[in-house]
Amino acid sequence: MSYTSETVLPSKATLVQVQDLVALLGYKKANDDLKVPNRIAGYFWYDETDYRSFVGVELDIYRDRDGIITVTTRSRVGRSHWDLTQQNKTLKMFRDLLGGHFTTDAGRNRYWRPDEPAPTPLSSGCFLARWRFHNGLGRAHVYLMSRKLEGQIAKDTSSGFDFMDELNPRLLSNNFLLPYMVAVWEEYFRATFAACLKYSPQREAALKRARLSHGDLEKVAIGSQPIERAIAESFSFQRPSAITENFRMLDQKLDVGGSMRKPYRRRKTNLFESIEQLVEDRNEFVHTGGMNLKFFDAQLNAALSDMQVAVNRAYECIAAHYHFLASHDY
Repeated sequence: MSYTSETVLPSKATLVQVQDLVALLGYKKANDDLKVPNRIAGYFWYDETDYRSFVGVELDIYRDRDGIITVTTRSRVGRSHWDLTQQNKTLKMFRDLLGGHFTTDAGRNRYWRPDEPAPTPLSSGCFLARWRFHNGLGRAHVYLMSRKLEGQIAKDTSSGFDFMDELNPRLLSNNFLLPYMVAVWEEYFRATFAACLKYSPQREAALKRARLSHGDLEKVAIGSQPIERAIAESFSFQRPSAITENFRMLDQKLDVGGSMRKPYRRRKTNLFESIEQLVEDRNEFVHTGGMNLKFFDAQLNAALSDMQVAVNRAYECIAAHYHFLASHDY
């Protein structure tokens, strides 16, 4: 689902005027190589400042045989408050400066209305990290649904012999997926830490412990990487124990690990401990090739579920600590 608009400009409007206005509105030309009839060019707007954009805004310029220029915009259903504001601003600027009329999903010459006030930058940064984690685990689920393993040896239960299970392509595939899962998990906490660091009044401990390389400093200097992200890159966010200590640098009262230690489904092993073990299994597989020979589909799906629940708990813990509303509307 998407939100689209179409602006039809008067015949006196020129292509140069349209392109100049598009540039002034902050759109960048997209090199998508799409061949669409009457399409002059495509553009894209995305504002990374204070995590404003979630999906950005697409803009296309068309000109028909009679020379009439039409400008369309599009944003996806996951657009942010600021993506919506940019679409409204684009429609208003074209109408005020060049004339014509526009049509949106709301009607002719009708702007969209935000459902809620603008979120805080911190809440947007934390939401984006959670949304990307959701999409990352979604790819793993799609992979599992699409995977086809053939042959008698590709069993979903142990043969009772380790030398046979080591040849089981299902176990190899599941163990291959584990480093990806941990990478998505680690990126969530690193991105969330960077957002919290950026807006935290207590940054000194993290700044003191950060170890930035020459390459990191060069990226910060030329503006290709925010300083908060560079600092986050200097810490590990794989193990729940490391994650807990990292977030405590921002505030000793921020106990992200405590949210994972709470009871879960009456299991003897809590989420904190089970994910610590997953990271151990990941490291063993990546560094030595040693496989977890018990990591069949049921265990893999349980691991995916554990990660999702643990991240939800951490996200809600951070939201409560910093007094913003956690959103799970992906």
